[in-house]
Order: sequence, then C-alpha cells, then structure tokens
Amino acid sequence: MSVHTTPPGMALEQHTLSLLAGDEQRALDQRNQLWIHPKANRTVALQLAGEFVHVGYHWIAAQRRTIGMQISAQGLQVRAPRWVGQAEIDALLQSRARWIVQKLRQLQALPQDAGHVRLAWSDGAYIAWQGQWLRLALGFAGRRANLQQLSEPEPVLPGKHLAGAAAVMPASVTETEAQQAPQVRHVLHLPLPLHATEDEIAAMAQRWLRQQAQAQLALRSAHFAPIMGVAPSRLSLTSANTRWGSASSGGAIRLHWRLVQMDPVLFDYVLVHELAHLHEMNHSAQFWAWVAQVLPDYAQYRQRLKQVRLESWTL
Repeated sequence: MSVHTTPPGMALEQHTLSLLAGDEQRALDQRNQLWIHPKANRTVALQLAGEFVHVGYHWIAAQRRTIGMQISAQGLQVRAPRWVGQAEIDALLQSRARWIVQKLRQLQALPQDAGHVRLAWSDGAYIAWQGQWLRLALGFAGRRANLQQLSEPEPVLPGKHLAGAAAVMPASVTETEAQQAPQVRHVLHLPLPLHATEDEIAAMAQRWLRQQAQAQLALRSAHFAPIMGVAPSRLSLTSANTRWGSASSGGAIRLHWRLVQMDPVLFDYVLVHELAHLHEMNHSAQFWAWVAQVLPDYAQYRQRLKQVRLESWTL
C-alpha cells in the first residue's frame, strides 16, 4: 500500500502540519501516532503492523549521492539529492519504518525541552559501545576504568547525557522491542571523583573507547587479513570528520575510533573495506569482489553505516 495513503479521519494537510510543527509539544502526539519535526516541510504515513504512523520530517536538498536520514530529539531529518523524487524517498522511509518508529519512540521517552539544552557529562551519563548503551559510574577506587556486566538490564534514565545515540541502531527490531525503552547491560566504572569536571569525564570515557577500538582493530585485523591474503603495515585510529577509514598504498590502515561505538558488524565492514583496498586502490568490481568474499552481505552493512550521523563528542 502506498505510504501516501491516509486512513479516514487522519488527513494531515500541509497547513495543519505547519501549525503542529510550531507547537512546543515538539513532535509527538502519541494518541494519533504522530511525530512532527519543528522544521517539517514534508509528511509521510508509514504503515507498520497494520497501523499508520504519521511522520512530518524536515527535508533538505543536498549535494550528495544518496539519501541520508537522521533522527534526533527534534524528529526525522532527510537529506537527499535534488534529483531524487518524492516516491523514491517515501519508499526508502517505508523500508526503514520499523527503525524510524523505534528511534522516535525511544527519544520520546528521553528528556526533551523547548530550548534543547545540552545535558551535562556527569555521573550516570551514557555512552554507546558496540551498538549498546553503557552507564558511566564515577567514584571508582581503582586506577583504571573497569567494565561491569549487570545481572539484570536496566532502562536508560532520563536527564542524563547520551554520547553516540546514532550508534545504537539495530539492523531490525520486533514491534515489542520498538515500544521498549533503551536498555543498559553494562556499567563503566571510571576512577574519577564524583565532582570531576565534564572535560575530565568526557576525556576518560573517550580514552577508554579508543583503547577498546585499538584492541578491536588488532583482533579483527588478525582474523580478516590472512583470509584476504594481505598484511597491513600499520594499524591506527583516526578522528577524521569525513571518513570512517582509509588505506594507504604502503599498507597502512586507519579506522575512526568511534566505530567501536557501533554494532561490531559495522566495524568489521569498514575494516574489510580498507583491507580490500590493499588489493585494489579503487572501487572497481574486483574491489567489491574482495569485500564480498569475506562479507557476502556487505551491502546491508554499507547501507546501515550511511544512516549513522554521530554528534560531536563533547558537543
């Protein structure tokens, strides 16, 4: 059924959309399954489990090759090339309906205020790691950060800083999962006093993630490189704003440290992508054949990665 089809009594005209977008309820009318971005200029009715979920989103014509989606506390934003038609955009939104609705429901459960005030790094803040949330706990007496697995998962509590929300994006979810609040299964104990500054907390959390990323890079490279018949000359991390990874003609591989925040399969995809460049320094059919040899489903990982837009670490 077309994503434009709207059931009787639920018509969403453009002038109504504009009025709702200006309302300080900020994008949500749960009673009518309605989410409106404050800058919404387009709307779509997504069909999910026999119901319609109406989403007013902010569409931006951008100089890019693909359609990109970003979900924040404000709602859904879509960036697309000028030549892409509405039908193609709506088809993509429908194909990602479960993920879109899940993220909107999760963000609705988190604190939202009209001023979009940034939440401070503090005891109890959350960071993404391997596609899941970690809760930060200060006051640890040890000398190094310590990761603890909880005996029972706990919900993400409102009013706390979230670092890497876009990284916590499952490939697919059930309807039950989509309605549940985000969960935490691990606590990262930091050897910092409870009165530590924001900069100290952010820096130590980043240092721990970088250590995890470097270890994961070495471990996964040791797994994939022999299979692909390559031997990287150097493995390192990068903070580049424009790419997730790079490979040099001399065999050096660099991956963005924040990949460690994502689902491990996305980390693997970027690594395999760069290792394949040690055979082919291009994106030819031969290059993709090397990638497919190790990751036959690489296309879905590539598409998922395109949807990730991580916020600045310290905001």
